[in-house]
Amino acid sequence: MTQLVGRTRNAIVKSVRNPVRAWRMLATRYSPFFKESPDAEFRRMVRWSFGSLKREPIDSVFPGIENVDLELVRGFDREPLLSMTASEVLAIAAMVRLLKPMRILEIGTFEGNTTVNMAANAPAGATVFTLDLPPDWNERYALDVPGIHYNAATGRHTGRQFKGSRHGSKVTQLWGDSAEFDWDRHGPFDFILIDGCHTYEYAVSDTRNALRVVRPGGTIVWHDYGMLEDVSRAVDEAAREIAVKVIRGTRLAVARGC
Repeated sequence: MTQLVGRTRNAIVKSVRNPVRAWRMLATRYSPFFKESPDAEFRRMVRWSFGSLKREPIDSVFPGIENVDLELVRGFDREPLLSMTASEVLAIAAMVRLLKPMRILEIGTFEGNTTVNMAANAPAGATVFTLDLPPDWNERYALDVPGIHYNAATGRHTGRQFKGSRHGSKVTQLWGDSAEFDWDRHGPFDFILIDGCHTYEYAVSDTRNALRVVRPGGTIVWHDYGMLEDVSRAVDEAAREIAVKVIRGTRLAVARGC
C-alpha cells in the first residue's frame, strides 16, 4: 500500500509539472475520441472491460508459483487475435507444473499450443484430454450461437502443435460439441480449462459440466474473462456459488478447491 501511495503521489507531481505531456499520454490511451492503436493485439490487451471480479497477482492465487521452473513450447507460434497470449500460456503452464494434475481436460483445442504446454509441464504419466469440433463437423451447434460468436476453426490444423511433439504422447484428442459430449466418460479431472464456444449458454453449460466432473479439490480455469461479455457474465454467476479469482494481466479466471 505504501508503494502504491508513493507511486500515485509521484505520478500526480509529474502530471502537474508536465500537464501537456500528461494529457497527451493519458488521452491517447484512454479517450474514445483519439485514434485507436494500430496494433490490434495491444488494443485487445488494454480493452478488457467486462466482469466484476477483482484482478489478483498470480502468486496470491497460487502461493509458491513464483518459484516454479517450467518448459515453454513454441512460445510465439500463435495466431494473432485468436490464440492465447504467451503470458497466459505461461500462467497456465505454471499452474500445471505447480499443481501436478494427472488428468487434465481442455475445452477448445484450436492449434494445440496451450495443449502441448500443459502436457509439457504435467507429471510423467499424466494425460491431457482436449476436446474440439471434428473435422467433418456439420456446422450445427447443439446450443444457439449468434453469428458474432461463431468461432469454430475445424480442419486438419486442429492440434497441429502437439502432433509430432515429444509431448504428444500425453495428449488424447477428443471430438464433439461440449454441450452434447459425455464429460463423465473420461473423468473425473484434476484440472479443467474452459476455452470453447464463447456464448453465455455454452459458458454456463461448460461450467456446470466442469463442476460436475472436476475431482474434489481440483481446479477450473476459464479463458476470455474480462474481454468477452458472455463469458464474464457466466463466470460472475459461478462466483456467487464458488470462490473464483482472476489472474492480473490475463483473461484467466480460476476456481481452486472445487
